[in-house]
Amino acid sequence: MKFILTLAVAAFISLPAMADTTGTLTLTGTVDSNMAIVVTPVDGVYNDLDLLNDASNLKVATVTEISNSAYTVTVSSDNSSELAGPSDSLAYTLTYDGASIDLTSGSAVITNTTTVTDADGLDKDLNISYTGNPALPSGTYTDTLTFTIAAP
Repeated sequence: MKFILTLAVAAFISLPAMADTTGTLTLTGTVDSNMAIVVTPVDGVYNDLDLLNDASNLKVATVTEISNSAYTVTVSSDNSSELAGPSDSLAYTLTYDGASIDLTSGSAVITNTTTVTDADGLDKDLNISYTGNPALPSGTYTDTLTFTIAAP
């Protein structure tokens, strides 16, 4: 009996170990969302518009869109595309990267893309046009534009 047990143990020990012929390793990394918008006004232009004379396609700012995923950019106007003064206003139009913007409803989507930008972003010009009005009453005429970048 001892001999049979010894023989069984020896046979078990001498069996080759069974091993897999392949192995896997899953490598994982995470990239956080990077989404930003930067509005750079043209000094001496955006804040010193000559409202008595016509302006056509006058550059007032550069907008830099930055995103590493699909995104939209929306612009809104506090005064629905009018420079409002104390007792009067002056209508204006805008172009963004050469395309007309309709802000009569107060806001518009001006970029809707699945393309990502490079790390420095994508620069787009914002231009204003209006018909000057020499009969405007004195005062300061303003409108505030708000640019928002977001995932769609």
